Amino acid sequence: MESSEQALAIWSVLSDVYDKSPWSLSQISEDLKKDSTDYFFVYNDGEVIGFLALQQLVGEVEITNIAVKKNYQGKGYAYQLMSMIADIEVPVFLEVRYSNIVAQKLYERCGFVVLRKRKNYYHDPIEDAIVMRKG
Repeated sequence: MESSEQALAIWSVLSDVYDKSPWSLSQISEDLKKDSTDYFFVYNDGEVIGFLALQQLVGEVEITNIAVKKNYQGKGYAYQLMSMIADIEVPVFLEVRYSNIVAQKLYERCGFVVLRKRKNYYHDPIEDAIVMRKG
């Protein structure tokens, strides 16, 4: 899949999951061009239904986004995405909304532990983030 197709597929997932996507199509396109960014996709009948984005940093990795279309949530696709990066040998970090208990449970199942809380990290609506780490 070409990067323009990837950007549209990611945008489609984000538009389905969020009332207002946290990323614009141009931000997604720019992110795809970075050498330090990797994307993983899950498909259903040839359609991208979810993705995981990560940023490689010096000695660590940050999951910058993971999303699965609403109709496919709760069916193991997010776990499948997380499994794609299970063998990363450096510490992996992520932030998750304080209220997103389902995601927190998934991350714990995948070996992540809570490090700390970031006050008012998210906007629309304002909410704390839980910082988690694996490895």
